[in-house]
Amino acid sequence: MTSVSPDISDLHDEQIVGLLRTGAHGTLLSAYFGDVAYRELSHLARLAAIRRDERGQRVFILPGIMGSRLAEVDGANAGLVWLHPSAISQGLLSNLALPGSPTLRAVGIMLPGYLKLKLSLEVAGFTPVFHPFDWRRDLIELGLEFLQVIERSGARKVLVVAHSMGGLVARAALAHDTSNRIERLVQLGAPNNGSYAPLLALRAVYPTVRKIASLDQRHSAEELARDVFRTLPGLYELLPEGLFDADAWPRDELAPELALLAQARRSRSQLADADERCLLIAGTGHETVTAADVRDGQFDYTLRAAGDGTVPSSLALWRGARTWFVAENHGTLTQNNSVLAAVDELLRHGDTQRLSDQSPPAIDTERHILESELRRQATHKVRWDELSLDSRRRILDPVLTPEFCRVCNNTDIT
Repeated sequence: MTSVSPDISDLHDEQIVGLLRTGAHGTLLSAYFGDVAYRELSHLARLAAIRRDERGQRVFILPGIMGSRLAEVDGANAGLVWLHPSAISQGLLSNLALPGSPTLRAVGIMLPGYLKLKLSLEVAGFTPVFHPFDWRRDLIELGLEFLQVIERSGARKVLVVAHSMGGLVARAALAHDTSNRIERLVQLGAPNNGSYAPLLALRAVYPTVRKIASLDQRHSAEELARDVFRTLPGLYELLPEGLFDADAWPRDELAPELALLAQARRSRSQLADADERCLLIAGTGHETVTAADVRDGQFDYTLRAAGDGTVPSSLALWRGARTWFVAENHGTLTQNNSVLAAVDELLRHGDTQRLSDQSPPAIDTERHILESELRRQATHKVRWDELSLDSRRRILDPVLTPEFCRVCNNTDIT
């Protein structure tokens, strides 16, 4: 009897790991992760099953913004909204706007970005646990909720590995961790002083937003930014501090919500300062937006090879935290073998020789892109079933592939 392949979007994280261990539905998972990643994850999943140490120290893994799956939860049923192809196509991303449904909550992790990290830690003898969170919301609220999860775990001391926005959620928890349960925090590509990627999303010019809008048969990128993203505190709170001032923005329909700017300033000021427990790995060598200035009623973005493609190295720095650098892209910091080996050493010893602790030399060359140029990208509608498997896997990557951009050129942000 031929088995029917499940819908990958309907499977829980542990169900997918179970399939990786057994080899069941290999064609489905190979398409989901990619051939190379599928083989690697299958090997790690089997190895983790053998080497798992139930007494290993608990490590909480926090993903970046948009890295947690969000679903409408009604009893035992959960209708996935972020990120489900049919939800996008039907225009259901409008349900993400705040204030919204109280039943919409985080239900899992985007595994292609984080499963290798979890399995590698398990193989190394730790007990890793994913901590998904509702990335739309305020950092302080999320940090307090995370601290409650730590306390309910029963562990006297825990370790934390936090990617991107997760690094700031962990800082919010650290600020209220009066019992010092967090023994060590390792950040990967955290925007400690902000990033311009959320600005691009709020202005409807971030490639990921434009790709998703191309799949949305009911809304444009500008409509999603205006009606959804502009309502989300989590985006505002990742901005560089200079953008907390409304006068630094163009005055148009995508101007920021003043109350959310004020809230962002307050929340960022309440994050914990670094101490000896705090460690950071920052990506370098990739073209990254490092400045945004208003010119002729729109933002003029400056790009330099001075970050991980999402977070400028200078804005990743957290004063007082020991820092290491790696030439890696933001999204793949959690999959780089050298980074994973360094994370293992940092969790155990608070130090590593796997990466350099010397900041790379400054890059002088730069280029500029106007918003009007970026708005010409990915303007046509695309159907999910027309996408290549690679484009489906890379839907959240800040890269415009030909399926979305009929004539891609060097104005793309990659």
